[in-house]
Amino acid sequence: MKNIVEWFKNRLGKIKVIFLLSVVVIVVSELMNIGKTISFDQLGTIFDQISKGRIVLMALIGLLAILPMVGYDWVLNRLLGQKPNKVYLLETSWLVNTLNNIAGFGGFISAGLRSELYGKKTSGKAVVKALSKVLVFTMSGLSIYALLSFFLTLTGQTGSYLQQYWLWLIGGGLYFPIVFLLSVFGKGEYLGDLKNRERFQLIGTSFLEWTGVLVSFISTGFLMGISFEIRQVVPLFIAATVIGIVSMIPGELGSFDLMMIIGLSALGISRETVVAWILLFRLFYYIIPFLIGIVLFFRNIGTTLNQHYHGIPVDLLKELAHKLEVILLYFTGTMLVLSATIPEAFEHFRFLRRLNPIHSRAIVVFPAILLGYLLIIAGRGIAARVKRGFWPTIILILLSFVYTLAAGFTVFTGIYLTLLLLFVIFSKGELYREQLVYSAEWLTIDGFIIGGLALLYIVIGVYNSPTIHHRHHLPEFFLFPSEQIWIVGFAAILLVSLIVLLLIRFLKGPRIRIGEAVEDTRVQSILETYGGNPDSQLVFLKDKQVFYYQSGEIDTVFFQLATFNNKLLIMGDPSGKKEDFPAATEALITEADKYNYQPVFYENGEEMVMILHEFGYDFIKFGEKAHVFLPDFTLSGKKRKGQRSSFNKNIKEGFQFDVLQPPFSAETMQQLKGISDEWLAGRKEKGFSLGFFSEDYLQRAPIAVVKNKEEELVAFANFMPTYSKEIGTIDLMRHSPKKAPSGTMDFLFINLFQYMREQGVAYFDLGMAPLANVGTSRKSFTQERIAYLVYHFGSRFYSFGGLKEYKDKYASEWIPEYVLYSRDSWIGFVMIALLIVDNAPIKGEKRPSGIKRFLLRN
Repeated sequence: MKNIVEWFKNRLGKIKVIFLLSVVVIVVSELMNIGKTISFDQLGTIFDQISKGRIVLMALIGLLAILPMVGYDWVLNRLLGQKPNKVYLLETSWLVNTLNNIAGFGGFISAGLRSELYGKKTSGKAVVKALSKVLVFTMSGLSIYALLSFFLTLTGQTGSYLQQYWLWLIGGGLYFPIVFLLSVFGKGEYLGDLKNRERFQLIGTSFLEWTGVLVSFISTGFLMGISFEIRQVVPLFIAATVIGIVSMIPGELGSFDLMMIIGLSALGISRETVVAWILLFRLFYYIIPFLIGIVLFFRNIGTTLNQHYHGIPVDLLKELAHKLEVILLYFTGTMLVLSATIPEAFEHFRFLRRLNPIHSRAIVVFPAILLGYLLIIAGRGIAARVKRGFWPTIILILLSFVYTLAAGFTVFTGIYLTLLLLFVIFSKGELYREQLVYSAEWLTIDGFIIGGLALLYIVIGVYNSPTIHHRHHLPEFFLFPSEQIWIVGFAAILLVSLIVLLLIRFLKGPRIRIGEAVEDTRVQSILETYGGNPDSQLVFLKDKQVFYYQSGEIDTVFFQLATFNNKLLIMGDPSGKKEDFPAATEALITEADKYNYQPVFYENGEEMVMILHEFGYDFIKFGEKAHVFLPDFTLSGKKRKGQRSSFNKNIKEGFQFDVLQPPFSAETMQQLKGISDEWLAGRKEKGFSLGFFSEDYLQRAPIAVVKNKEEELVAFANFMPTYSKEIGTIDLMRHSPKKAPSGTMDFLFINLFQYMREQGVAYFDLGMAPLANVGTSRKSFTQERIAYLVYHFGSRFYSFGGLKEYKDKYASEWIPEYVLYSRDSWIGFVMIALLIVDNAPIKGEKRPSGIKRFLLRN
C-alpha cells in the first residue's frame, strides 16, 4: 500500500498534466457532440422569427443563471482559509462551473479543476475535505425542486403523463434531507464538522443555481412565444434532469433531451418547436457562458455583465417565487388541517411526517384548522394576484410562526416558514389586481380541497364514535385522540367557515364591473364614422354594457358585453375602426385582467380569432353563419321548386310584401306587438345575442312586413343596419300563427332578398346556426364536443338541426363563427355562462333565482 502511495506522489505532477489534457479532450469532444445536434440552418430560421431583443434577453438570462454557482467557490475558499482576489474568483469559478455544465461526469471534473486552481497553497487532505463538503451540497437545490415537483404530481397539479415519473422525483427529493441530516448529525471529518453558516450558504447557493437553470429554460420558451403552463414544465424538467444526472452522461446530453422532447410533445407542443427550444437553451446556458468564461479568464472583464441585465431576471424570479408561494400556501394549509384531522397518521407514516412542513401534533385543534383553511384562501388570493391578499398572507404566516412555537417548533419549520415569507415579500410586485372575483373554476378547486378536508373530518368523527359498530377493524391512523377534541374541532370548522367567508369578502372588496351604460350619441357616432357589423345594432337594445376604446380623445371602437361571475361575455365582433381592433382588444383584456375578469368572445369571425390568438386565447368553432349571395339568387331551377311554388301561392292568396319606414305610428306598433305576443305564445323574450320586442329599438330602422288581402299585418322582420353596403340582415322574424299560412316566412325572405339586391347589397346574412358541424366528428376537439353537449342539452329554445336545415335552403356559403376564451377558463363553465346569459330573461321579466342568481351576482 505504501509503495502505491509513494508511486502516486512521485508522479503527481504528470498525473495533473494528464488530467488537464483529459479535461481539454473531453471539453472539445462534448462541444463537437453538441455542435452535431445543432442544425445551423434551423437556428438561422429560428433567429429570423425571433426578434433580436428577445435573443439578447435569452442570452442575458442564461448568463445570470450561472452567477449563483460562484457561491460554491466562495464557500470553498473560506473553508480553506483563503481570500483570493474577487476578479480571479469570479473568472475561475465561472470557468469551472460552465465547464462542469458541459462535461458533467458527476462533478469529478469540477473537483479536479478546483483542486488545481484553489488547492496550491493547501495540503491535499484539506482540499479533499473542503471539496467533499462543497460538492455534496451541489445537488441539494435540485433535490428541493424535486420534492416540490413531487408534491405537484401528488396533488394532481400536473398532467397524467408526469405521474409515471413520481419515483424519480421522490428519489431525487430524498437526497437533500439525507445529506442535510448527515451534515448535522454525522461525525465524519469530510462532512460532519460543517458549520451551520457554511451549510446554509451552500444550500442557498444550490437552490439559487437550480432556480437559475429553471428560469433560463422556461424564459427561453416564453421568449420564443411558446404557450405552456409552468406547473407542467417544471416537474418534467426536474425529472429529466435527475435521470440525466443519474446516467452520468456529460451535460446530460441525450437522455435529458429525449425525455423533454417526449414530455413536452405530450403537453401539446410540436416536436420541432421542442427541439428548437432545447437547442436555444443549450446555446445560451451551456455554450455561450462557457465561451464567455474563457474570455473573462483571459481578458479580466470582471463583473461588468451585471450592468446589462436591466432587472429582467429579477422579474422572472418573482414570477417563479409567486408560483412556488401559491403551491406552498395551499400545501401548508392542507397539511395543517390534515394534522388536526388525522393526527395519528402523521405519527404512523414517515412520509407524512416528512411532507408536513409544520411538525406539531396539533393537539390544539382550533388554531390548526383555522390557520389551515385561511392559508388555503390566502393562497387563492395570491394565485389570483389580488393586491388585498398581501398583508393577510403575511399576517397568517406570522401567526403560523406563533402557533408552531406553542405546538412544537423545529428548525425545519422555521426555515420553511421563513422561505415562504420571503417568497411572499419578494413576489409582492406580482399582485396587481384590484379585486377577487371567485370564478366557478376556482370555486370547484377550492371547494374540492376545503370540502374534502371538512368531509374527511366528519367521516373520521363518525368512525371514531363509540356508539357505531364497525364490521371491519378501523385502521389505527384513523383514530382520534378523543371524542371531546373532535367535537371541539367540528365546532371550529363551523366557526372557521364564517371567518373564511369574511376573508373572502375582504379579498373581493367593493365589486367593480367593466363597461358603461349605452350612450346613443357615442355609439351612433362610431357607427356612422367607421362602420359596423351585423351585430352592431343590438347595442341599442341596451341590455348589455359597452366598453369604449378611444384613440386619443376620440371614440373609435366599442364592444358589447355582459358579466356573469368572473366571465366577461363579449357579444360579436367589435364595431368601429378596424385598424384599432387589435389595440382596442388589448385595452379591453388589460382592463378585464386588472379587475380579475376573464373575457369570453362570443360569435366571432376569423379576423378576431387571429387577433386573440396573439393574446394566448383558445378558441372553438361554435357554429356557422349563412350568407346568401344576392346577385346570384333566383327562384328558377329545380333546387328552388318548393320555394317558388310557396311564393306564387302566397301571391295568389293576396299576400303582399312592404317595407315600412320609421317613425312608426302607435297603431302600427300595436299591430306588431300583437303579432310578437302571438308568436311568443307565453315564452319569455331573450336578449344578449338576439333582439327582443322593444319599441325604441324597432323605431331605429325600417321593418319588412307581410300583409294579407285584408291589409292586416301577419308577419314582420326588422332591418338590422350594418352601416355597410356589403351585408344586409334582419333581427326579429315573427308571424301570426293564426293568420299567416305555411310558407309566409319564405315569402318574406324571398322578397327581402329581392329588395336588398335592388338596394345594392351584396350579401344577406341569415344569421348563425349554433353548433352546425361542431363536435359531431370523433376527431373533433374535446372542447368542441363538450360545448356541443352543454349547449345541446342545456338550451330550452333552439332546434339546432332544424335551424341549419332551414337556412341551408338559401345559403350560398357558410361562414364559421367561434368562441374564444382564456386558457385559465374551463370550457364547460364557459359554455354554461354563455347558455345562462343567452337565455336570461330580459329586463322587466321574471328574475333568475337560486344558484343562477348567485352566479350572476358573483
